[in-house]
Amino acid sequence: MTFDDLDARLATVDPATYTTADLAVWALALVLAVAALTAPAWRRTSVVVTVAHELGHALGGVFAGRKLTALRVRLDASGVTHTRGKASGFGMVVCAWAGYPAPAIAGVLAVLVAVKGWAAPGLFGLAVLFAVCLLWARSVFTVLVLVSCVAASAGLWWWAPPVVQSGAAVGVGTFLVLGGLRSVVDTWRGRHWHRSRGESDAVALETLTRVPAAVWLASFWLATAACVGGVAWMLGTTVARVVG
Repeated sequence: MTFDDLDARLATVDPATYTTADLAVWALALVLAVAALTAPAWRRTSVVVTVAHELGHALGGVFAGRKLTALRVRLDASGVTHTRGKASGFGMVVCAWAGYPAPAIAGVLAVLVAVKGWAAPGLFGLAVLFAVCLLWARSVFTVLVLVSCVAASAGLWWWAPPVVQSGAAVGVGTFLVLGGLRSVVDTWRGRHWHRSRGESDAVALETLTRVPAAVWLASFWLATAACVGGVAWMLGTTVARVVG
């Protein structure tokens, strides 16, 4: 590999050059994303949402001044993130809140890089992020999941043509946004936000702030719904521009 090869594979695409053929690939990606959200596929694909959720905790904690110490993703699609710092205060609140909105925020970013023509550098950056996260993986399954994410991101970046890269970004972004919304819905339906049903991020936030868990869950709803709206707007305006 030469620097010229690397530079060529990090090249962006002018969104003005998108055609109906690109939109057809995006449409297929959207269909696959929706299919991945339905049972029984969700039991296998939800681990991707879990990874985004735990990375949200991790990045939120780090940006708020805490030290990341461990990442774990379990076979049942649950996960846990450990950070070091004060047991209360702003940093802990940010860390606890950032998990549920993280998949939807990541989905918005994925669709954004697609519609802006930045899919190639976006995939490269994602592969680097997953590779760095391996430093904090604390279980064999977590390592396997992160290595798979590195391989998928890097493989698409290096070998896939631009239309496939952008389609993958749209599909994964849509899956993460809708998967994040489904996670919030499932949490509400299961009443896992209620103290009598066990610990959850919303309950942890109630303990930290004395603000009711239901209020924190509502904030997860609002953040996730805003991301769904953002993705719909970006895709809609792009389609209108190409076919108009």
